[in-house]
Amino acid sequence: MKISKVNLRLGLIIVWLGSVAGVEAQRDLDRVGMTPRQEAGKLLDKGYCDDSYAIYARLYSQDSLMMDFLGMARSETCRRRYEEADRMLRWAIDRDSMYVPAYYAMGKNFIAQAQEDSALLYFKTYNSVTERKIRATGTSESEDPRAWLYIGNIYRFRMHRKGITDKEWIAMMSAYERYLEIKPNDPAQYQLRMFLERATEKRPDPDGVLIWDERP
Repeated sequence: MKISKVNLRLGLIIVWLGSVAGVEAQRDLDRVGMTPRQEAGKLLDKGYCDDSYAIYARLYSQDSLMMDFLGMARSETCRRRYEEADRMLRWAIDRDSMYVPAYYAMGKNFIAQAQEDSALLYFKTYNSVTERKIRATGTSESEDPRAWLYIGNIYRFRMHRKGITDKEWIAMMSAYERYLEIKPNDPAQYQLRMFLERATEKRPDPDGVLIWDERP
């Protein structure tokens, strides 16, 4: 996939001309001391998808940095342009299979579409590639433990709706335990540990399925 600077600039112009939310976003956002990239991130967090895309697109047209390309893809997910986000992220992965943020963003793109199996695949791939990178570099700076939390949550919600197998129960428990290992001081760690304690007693038989809404 080739993203030309001409197309980026054209898309940028269209976004700015068509965006009424831009004025509202500026009022809602304290931008004092922010770099454009920080501003784009804040806009994206607040759901101003078009405005964040516009800034990331401008930055990418200037320097062609992958962090800005990733911001564009994440903005596309925010805009519910899932197929475009998918194409962009696959291009990033094909370009560099060790570019771990793309796997995480792909997982979130599928979460937004309620495609659980695909989301699980990419969050698990993100974790495995991240662990390989940590072993190779000796640093865990690139690790985002929320991927483990997403995995646990997907299985947990599946348990509520249609049930999980013993294998899925193990995956859910392991994901939450790994998350707490990396993030022991999470504000919600007490509730999560309570869930793990209660869920331990609910493990299904090897050939069974656990359907549990967590009511006492």
